[in-house]
Amino acid sequence: MIRMRSMNKAIPLCISIALLAITMGGCQTGASSRSAVTSSYVSLYRSGDYDGALRAAKAFPTTYHGSERLIAGMSLAALDKPEDAKIWLQPLTSSSDRHIRGRAKATMGLILAEEDAHTDAARLLSQASDDLAGPQRGWAAHYGAQEFAHAGDNLRADRLRAISSLRGPSGTVATVTGNFTVQLGSFSSRSRAQSRARDTANAASNAGLDSPRVEITITGNRPYYAVRVGRFGTSDAARAASIKFPGDTAVIRAN
Repeated sequence: MIRMRSMNKAIPLCISIALLAITMGGCQTGASSRSAVTSSYVSLYRSGDYDGALRAAKAFPTTYHGSERLIAGMSLAALDKPEDAKIWLQPLTSSSDRHIRGRAKATMGLILAEEDAHTDAARLLSQASDDLAGPQRGWAAHYGAQEFAHAGDNLRADRLRAISSLRGPSGTVATVTGNFTVQLGSFSSRSRAQSRARDTANAASNAGLDSPRVEITITGNRPYYAVRVGRFGTSDAARAASIKFPGDTAVIRAN
């Protein structure tokens, strides 16, 4: 698998921005117990616990709309398992639910973008922008325009750029509970962020914390991969935890 990471071709749309909002018409079941499980895998995905989201989504009974399969595929993409993600996502690109279909196409498109398959990536992202609405449509168009430009199709790139204004203002995408968290680094490459997360996993375990998580942030309209750990009620508590990690750390407010 090609592992070249370009900031113009990373996968922020799918594991951040509005694609996290799985509050679509067909994705909630009538029974309260099923709604709780549905919320579980969505909440796990939102929090950056992609392993947990994958397990919860795979355990959920198959639905006609496929939100659990979408979360499974998006989680696999976030875990840097693109080939496995494709297996889950490909059938959803022809879903009758346009929200599911659009999200699946957006995720598939950005996976292909990371593999430098610019033409196919641009096609899927363009189709995703047709299926999605609001900021989601804008972000799909934004990355679709970049892929058309990479493919040398400036006419289609310009057309999608006009739609990309719908993506709204940039800002920090990831959300966590608790007022403060410890940041272990911020990287332009997702693979470097994941490496930092792996390298600090033992320190997190020794400190009694969950594994470090990789979150997407947007700065100057560019996505970055922040490695963060813990959720703390006070800055002092976060600062006390930060000294247990090697390398540079920072205490920041959780968004």
